[in-house]
Amino acid sequence: MMKDQSFRKMQAACVAVLMLAVLSGCSHFGKHDVSKTAKATIQGCTDPAITGAATLKEFDSPEGIKKVYVQMEVNGLKDGKHAVHIHETANCQPCGAAKGHHDPGPFGKTTPDAPDFNHPFHMGDLVNITVVNGVGKLNAVTNRVALSDGRLSVFDQDGSAFIIHTNEDLYCDQDSELNPGCAGGARDACGIIEQMPVM
Repeated sequence: MMKDQSFRKMQAACVAVLMLAVLSGCSHFGKHDVSKTAKATIQGCTDPAITGAATLKEFDSPEGIKKVYVQMEVNGLKDGKHAVHIHETANCQPCGAAKGHHDPGPFGKTTPDAPDFNHPFHMGDLVNITVVNGVGKLNAVTNRVALSDGRLSVFDQDGSAFIIHTNEDLYCDQDSELNPGCAGGARDACGIIEQMPVM
């Protein structure tokens, strides 16, 4: 009897793992058809022990608004919360080459010398990633960016990259220049966002 129960538990676990593997490759997010997908390989800016990956899946809301599901897992960051943003350039060598937050509007690339008034409302601003026992996981949906062509696309002329910061984003919102460090401070990791075929 005990052997039968153990076998059934093991069989159920195998089925669950198989279903997860199948679902992760499907062109669906929940009840939505995925129209575009992308990925990023996350690497530490100075610490090679920081590694991870992110996937992005674009789908249409019932109103026809493009939404992007962002899933990220990173190993090697210190425990706690870390700011995550999509930055305006697909360059991680060095991490500062990713430039500022992706924000193709009046406070973005058209006025690069303007004070950073628009945080936390840049198109590339995401929620913090939470790290527990060295493993950080992020699951978020945003309608501020798109994988399709258009002004919100992360695949503009110079591409885009994820930046993970040393500290958490405090989502500071004020009418004067951004307080130093309130958007996460130094850059811990970077990952260039690359287009992928929809499976």
